[in-house]
Amino acid sequence: MRDLLFGPSSPDRVPRAVWVLRLATVTSVVAVAALLAAIAWLARERAIDEGRARLGRLAQISQEQALRIVETNEVIARSLMAATEGEDNAALRARAPHLHQLMRQLTEGLQQMQSVWIWDDQGRPVATNLRPVPPASLDISDRTYFTWARATSSTGWFISEPLRSRTTGQLFIDFSRRRALPDGRFAGALSVSLLPAYFDQFFRDQLALEPGVSLALVRADGTLLSRFPATREGARLAPGSPLLAAMQAGSGAGETRGVSSIDGSWRYVAYRRVGELPLYAVATTRQDELLQPWRRSMLLLSLLTMPLALALAAVCWFALRRVQSEHAVALTHRQELEQRLRAEEALRQSQKMEALGRLTGGVAHDFNNLLMVVQSSIAVARRLEAQGRPVTSALEPVERAIRSGAQLTRQLLAVARRQPLQVREVVLQDTVPAVAQLMTRTLGSTVRVSAEVAPEAGLVAVDEAELELALINLCINARDALPAGGGTVVLRAVPADAPEGAEAGSSWVCVSVQDSGSGIPPEALPRVTEPFFTTKPPGKGTGLGLSQVASFVQQSGGQLAIHSTPGAGTTVDLLLPCHGQRAVPQPTAAPTLPVLDACLALVEDNPDIRSSLQLLMEQAGARVLPFADAPSALAAVRDTASRIDIVLSDINLGAGMGGVALACAVRASRPELPIVLMTGYTESLQEAVALGFRVLPKPASPEDLLRALQDALVRGRGEAPPAAPPPAP
Repeated sequence: MRDLLFGPSSPDRVPRAVWVLRLATVTSVVAVAALLAAIAWLARERAIDEGRARLGRLAQISQEQALRIVETNEVIARSLMAATEGEDNAALRARAPHLHQLMRQLTEGLQQMQSVWIWDDQGRPVATNLRPVPPASLDISDRTYFTWARATSSTGWFISEPLRSRTTGQLFIDFSRRRALPDGRFAGALSVSLLPAYFDQFFRDQLALEPGVSLALVRADGTLLSRFPATREGARLAPGSPLLAAMQAGSGAGETRGVSSIDGSWRYVAYRRVGELPLYAVATTRQDELLQPWRRSMLLLSLLTMPLALALAAVCWFALRRVQSEHAVALTHRQELEQRLRAEEALRQSQKMEALGRLTGGVAHDFNNLLMVVQSSIAVARRLEAQGRPVTSALEPVERAIRSGAQLTRQLLAVARRQPLQVREVVLQDTVPAVAQLMTRTLGSTVRVSAEVAPEAGLVAVDEAELELALINLCINARDALPAGGGTVVLRAVPADAPEGAEAGSSWVCVSVQDSGSGIPPEALPRVTEPFFTTKPPGKGTGLGLSQVASFVQQSGGQLAIHSTPGAGTTVDLLLPCHGQRAVPQPTAAPTLPVLDACLALVEDNPDIRSSLQLLMEQAGARVLPFADAPSALAAVRDTASRIDIVLSDINLGAGMGGVALACAVRASRPELPIVLMTGYTESLQEAVALGFRVLPKPASPEDLLRALQDALVRGRGEAPPAAPPPAP
């Protein structure tokens, strides 16, 4: 019928339309009545299609709004999970005012937000954005969202039915997520409570020009979370509802129709799922409301004559052409959007490959240089040994290469924010001039290096090695920016004003490196602290220097500022909090290497490391039992005839039982036996420290290793009171 009246999309469309017009002019009243009936039928179908399309658009708009709210909830949840990661509820309660401030910052200006809560494993409040200290008497252990969090292992969201607040009486919808301790045990729940009134107002605004339409948020089990026009509180879809059946079947989007279980009327329904949540945005309208415009037009049409009927047909044809044109425009826009997305993805992939190339090229260059030093020095040592001459001079470059390799590894871990800091009080009057003196010899005679440290510059609590490394990186960057004829590099440390957001009355110091070089181009300045970004030629650097500096300052609680003018030099400021004034130095005794009078079980799967450590321990006086795997070492520990006094084990022992599992098994069998672990992986180090074991990072110097073993023996024999395990170095 549609093709008969309007013609297909082909050149014969116009002649067929002419034939229809001619037929209309010569037909009788019966033909006119038949034509009017056909037009009425088509108009009715069109009205239904347009109404359904309108419902689909409204459902999509509501879905997009709900998705934005869900994404906001996700951002809040990730921020709070990161801020509370690894801490138990007691530690979090001690930080409740701080968490309150963080929650207020995260929820500021969010009109949909009712409250944010952190609950413990008993359903008691730990922190909230409503007040610095939450009410201790509040208990939500009987709420559905809390019982769900306690019973599930899922990390996803649970959406509650509309509930009344027990503190304010306000209606809210709770988005909850399970909280877990590092070992996976239930720690409580994180709740983000939204206001149904916010969605009601949004729906009201959308329906200002859509009479007869209702919008709603519906949970997949049929619970109405929000609806406009409003219905009774606690309303649910009936078990026989077509919409409920579609949602329970997991349909992501679609249309349905049937008798509504809310008001008993026949309705058309369009629904869209909100992300992967069991939540749907629903737009509905009654059939009589949807067909009301069609009825009015048909009534008017029935009172008109044939020319008016033909005019109406022409208007319908014109409307069809307009819809087709709009569809073609929309299709063109969609194709352009897809092309732009493909181009952006290609750009992101190119940037990833560029960063990977810089990393592999720079790091491989640096490590190959270190391996060359080690290889050459070993060859020299062997030749000196064959000649009967001392090999000390040949081994010194090897030690320096080892320190350089460890320093490069610390750079990589610092950029990834996985390197724990060794924080202590640092005297700037000593450290800054020492770095300047070192750089005077390193940068060459054409570069004039000076240090200016104000007498009133206080102490800073930082990792001294990281501070020195940051200053060295900045000095090397400054040298590379100087012209061929040289220039000046000035290291300064002066008191500074507290930055914005710092604690009132706190003292700060600014440690800066200033050069007279070429400066940084304005287009590169925003990216200079990105990992692996460098303007140096390939092989001249890894691009980790300024990124390490930025990471160090952030981990130390400070701020980094870079001021540069092309052609006039660059100044990099490290703004750090002060920790008092310089103390009077106390004389210290010269360090002595300990002697180990004990039987030591050495567990290491690398034969070279195992043999070298065995030789070191035996030279220190220990009796060493070497093991290549954890099961054989555990069997020896359980054998009382072995008389093992202490266990030294690597954490990563290849396949099978690892060092942490071995330490736990030894602790269960012989609680009095001291255990010291080693690892080169930061994740393993943090895991072992959390379980209460002493852990040394690789590479560890012989002095540090022997002292750690002696300290563990002393504590195990009861010669000193037991203490909590020291923090990971």
